[in-house]
Amino acid sequence: MSSARPVEEPLAETLSAAPFVRVAAASDGDSLAAAGLLARACAERAIPFQLRLDDEAAAATEDAVTVSVGPTAVDGDASLDHPASPTAFTVARRLGADHDPVLALAGTIAAGETVRAAEDALEAAQEAGLIDREPGLALPTDEIPADLAASTLLHGPASGDEAAAAAVVTELESEEEFSRRLASLVTIDAVAAEDATERAARGIERALRPYRTPDAPFATLGGYADVLNAAARSSPAAGIALALGEHDGADETALAAWREYGRAVHEGLRTAETRRHHGVWVLETDADPAVLPAVARLGRDFRSPEPVALALTEGAAAAAGESGVGDAVSTAADAVGGTGLGTDATGRARFDTDTEQFTETFRETV
Repeated sequence: MSSARPVEEPLAETLSAAPFVRVAAASDGDSLAAAGLLARACAERAIPFQLRLDDEAAAATEDAVTVSVGPTAVDGDASLDHPASPTAFTVARRLGADHDPVLALAGTIAAGETVRAAEDALEAAQEAGLIDREPGLALPTDEIPADLAASTLLHGPASGDEAAAAAVVTELESEEEFSRRLASLVTIDAVAAEDATERAARGIERALRPYRTPDAPFATLGGYADVLNAAARSSPAAGIALALGEHDGADETALAAWREYGRAVHEGLRTAETRRHHGVWVLETDADPAVLPAVARLGRDFRSPEPVALALTEGAAAAAGESGVGDAVSTAADAVGGTGLGTDATGRARFDTDTEQFTETFRETV
């Protein structure tokens, strides 16, 4: 894509000549995947590197080339903006490294984009026969009850409840075209749920008609993306190992972290105390701050009567909407002495004030 070319060419040249590369990625699946692609390229070219997930402010150093990836406060010599995975894939190719189009596509989906946003990776994956679109749900394995309960690509009656998910599977296991029927039933349940909004009909699309990935760590691109997001936020060591292509159980560790994360996300969404304001739906929860971005995203996509969902717990917040959200979160965080960052549609913040003050400041900003 011509718009990205000025970034890719100089970055590839800079990395190829670097004595040491520091890759500092934001704690989300797209940034993690992109960082993994860059780090693998460095490893293949015998360029020493360090990869870390870091949302905190840090400066570049004279003895290394620092690349900041995604919405992070790290001040790098170069940066890859959201979505970062498509650009990282092209940089790896320009370095002549063995690139992984499936990881790039999973990272792109983790960013909330479609695979069309990573055209080079999509073409490479299709030409190599690495992906094949089929009916069904975008889950990481064939253990459907556990995966359906944990998936943060959707929110419905079976979400967070493996027994309920197992009952759905049992109801259909003797049916022909099982995958198609399962996807249809899950869709109906999600869209027709008592608290579902009209936006749920669009939100569920991310979980449907997955690209199967028989040679990847996980069964579908969407499932892979979901695991990347969860690992980046709740189990960074496992996430980094996964992104680097390590095969000593990294996928199983990341999968276990994803299932625990998914249960916490759905529990946080279900038990949150909610308030509706003009333009903003507020969800207060005592959940771990790591799950707030997914709580806000699922809240916006499946439950929010307003265009923006703001999820909060003591000292932390995350928001999801259509546009301008990251800037609004950062502005609100600065106003209360905290820190915030994000993309156009999402944002997250840390602060020392009470949640009510942050909420009011955010409402005035958004």
